[in-house]
This record gives sequence, C-alpha cells and structure tokens, in this order.
Amino acid sequence: MRNRRLSRRLLSLALVLALTGATATALSAAAPRHGPTKRISLKHERTTPPRPRVVRRVSAARLNARIGLAKARITSRRGPAATPASPSPTPASPGSAPAPPGPIEVPARTSTAAESSPPVATPPAIVSPPVTRSPSPSAPGVSPSAPAAPPEALALPPSAGLTVGIDGGYGEWNGEEVALRKALGATVTRHEWDPTGEAVDAQDSLVLKAAGEVHTRIHALVGGNQLGNPAHYGEWLVAFIRRYGVGGSFWSEHPGLDASHYAITSFELGNEPYFGTMSAAEYADTVRPAIEAVHELELPGKIVLASYIFDEDTHWIETLYQRIPNLNELVYGFADHPYWYGHDPADSGGNSPFERIDTLRREMAEHGASAKPIFLTEYGESTASCGEECVSEDLQAAHLEKMIVAAALHTEWRVEMLDIYQLHDWAANSADREQQFGILREDGVAKPAYGVVRAAAALYSD
Repeated sequence: MRNRRLSRRLLSLALVLALTGATATALSAAAPRHGPTKRISLKHERTTPPRPRVVRRVSAARLNARIGLAKARITSRRGPAATPASPSPTPASPGSAPAPPGPIEVPARTSTAAESSPPVATPPAIVSPPVTRSPSPSAPGVSPSAPAAPPEALALPPSAGLTVGIDGGYGEWNGEEVALRKALGATVTRHEWDPTGEAVDAQDSLVLKAAGEVHTRIHALVGGNQLGNPAHYGEWLVAFIRRYGVGGSFWSEHPGLDASHYAITSFELGNEPYFGTMSAAEYADTVRPAIEAVHELELPGKIVLASYIFDEDTHWIETLYQRIPNLNELVYGFADHPYWYGHDPADSGGNSPFERIDTLRREMAEHGASAKPIFLTEYGESTASCGEECVSEDLQAAHLEKMIVAAALHTEWRVEMLDIYQLHDWAANSADREQQFGILREDGVAKPAYGVVRAAAALYSD
C-alpha cells in the first residue's frame, strides 16, 4: 500500500512537471518577436544561462512534503476555477512585431510584475511627461524622431530676449545629423569654422542645409583655441561676414532661402582660447584688428568675445579692456561657458556656474558694459561613466532645466543666448567624459534631457 501511494504521488509530481514545461513552451511561443530594428540591451537582462536542474534522492517523507507544497502552489495559482485561460499579452516595445492572434491555452496564473510588463526607465526628475524612446534613426525604414514635449509641459517661465539653441559642432552634417537637428527644432545652432585651415566658403553646403532643411540660424564660432595670424584672422572675418551676414553674397546666390531669418547675425571669436596656448593679452592683440575692421567697415553683425571667469579671477576680461581701450564701441557682448562638471549649477563654490555669471555681470558693469548681453554658448553635463564629474541621465535633465530656468528668471544677467552642449553622444558606455554630453544617446535614442531642451528651444526661440 505504501509503495502504491508513493507511486501515485510520483505520478502526480511528473504530471505537475509536465504541465509546467508545457506552460513555459506555450508562453515562449506567445511572446512577441522583435522586428529588424536595433535591439537595446537592458541592464537586468540575463547574460548567463540558467543553472541546470540537479536531481537528488530524497526520502519518502520529504517527497510527500514537496508534493503537497507543489499541489498547494498550483491550486493558489489557478484560483477557484479550473478553466484554462490565456495570459495577458506583454506590451510590445516600439518597433516590435504584434503578438500572434488567438489565445494560447495554458493554465491561468498570477504573474509577477517583472514577468507581466517590460522594464520601464526611471522618469526624469523634472516636471515633464515621460520620454518616449524612438528607434535608432539608422534603422532601415525608420524616420529619425524624438519625443515631443510641448512647452507648457515644463515649468519654464516666460523671458523676453532669451534664445535657447544647440551646439552644432564643426564640419559637415550628414543625412542623419540633419534629420536629428530638424526634429529638435532649435532656431539657433552654434557652429564652428576654422580660419587657419579652410576657405571662407568651405561650408556653403552646411549653411544651405541649416537654412533650407533644418530651419535654424547659425551662430558662427569663428576659430577654435588658436586664431592664427592677427592680420589673416581679421581679413578672414571680414570676408566671412560679407559672405554669410545680412546682405551677404551667399544669400544673393540662393534667393530661394529666407535671408531675413537665416543670415548669420552673431559672430563669436574663438572657442575657449584660454584653454589653448593663448594668453589674455595674445587673444586681445589677435582679435583687435578684426573687430576694428568690422567697426570701420560698418559690417552688420554682433561681435561676441570670449571671457573667462573662475571664482574671483577676472584677469581675462580686465586684460581685454586694458589692451583695447575702446572695447565697448567694438563688441556686442561676451561669451562664457559656465561648466561645473557633475555639480548642480546652483551649488556655491569656486566654480559655481551661477556665481560665475554674477561675477561676469559685475565685471562688465564696472567697465561700463552693464547694458551688453551675455552669451552662454556652451553648457551641459556628461552621462559617461567618469566618476564624480559625470551624472545620471535624470540628473543631466534636472541640471539643464535648472540652468535654462535661471537664465530666463535672472533678467539682471541679461543672457541673450544659451546653447546646450550637445545634441548627441559620440560613444556609448564610455569612461571618457567628453564622449557623452548628448541629449540623445549615440544610437539616437532620447535621454530625459531631450524633452527639456526641445521644449525650451520652442519657447525661447529666435
């Protein structure tokens, strides 16, 4: 009798295992299959195969206990009704194929949260709708797109005179780049030219794309850390304004473009020359002939000079006023890059972004330039894995929003332009800080900051 009961129990256990295997097979068949779009790996996705089952000899008493426990679990999962039912389908991720039609006949069971729904990204710590991730724009048949956040979705205050733009890098824009920039909708894009190594009209095709496809006005960055020979730099700048400025020859050659919207009106002389080998005196002596020529020829354009503030160190701008006594007659404003990697921009300290802007504004006022505007032509946060100088994607969004709101609210700063650095990452999973400042990941997928910048660019437009 005892052996017969044991045989029955073993048979029941075999039936339970068979049902469990059938359920797993059916669920696997029912799972939606991904289409041809690029698959995004998830951090908690299994990377190693499950451990194989190990069969051990057990006593009859232990076997009885295990069988009883198995029966209890199945009863609790099936509920009072024994009628087979189909499980709720798992929502398909963007770009995946729809689930096969028709129910799959498997025993009903209560799924855990991890089994019943795909992982959801933590929403950004800002007042905005959840970011909808789009497939990589490089996928066949997929139009580059990104989440649209209406301006009213963010707690952005109105501000007269502020424009929020995006950094445009340097060199040509390929088809993907054009599509991504058009989707963002920034009305101003900062872009670099190199007077030491290229002809004035070398980037005609880029200006054509900016005006004719992206519909953005270029804020011209004329030169990098080094500006070269002062005489050549001055001649190049004059020719550049005559080419792309208001009334320039480029617009005469392309009458179909709206020059009233897209002619270049602002010219920033040099990108962070203080991080190259130029001293403040060398920078002043290099740009002086150029800005004097632009002034004498009465060329249309806002001339913006680089400034450098660190804590209470204001020697850079003081040197400019010493070397160019009539500086206020020649320039429109000053540019600053108030980075403090990994820090909230409102934090106090030697490199505090807000305190640096306060210091620059005070220094300008002391030199009679209180009415001149400030251009914050780069600000951003990196989401690379570089330690304390990098931040999470959510924190990147929060810091960018805080800087944008401050630029709008602090009217005493007189910030005319704030350019976000930058549109997209240059690499994925990098330990190099410089590779992941983008508001889009390398594959074109939006970070939480994308919705913040897109809304701000729409509200604070040129």
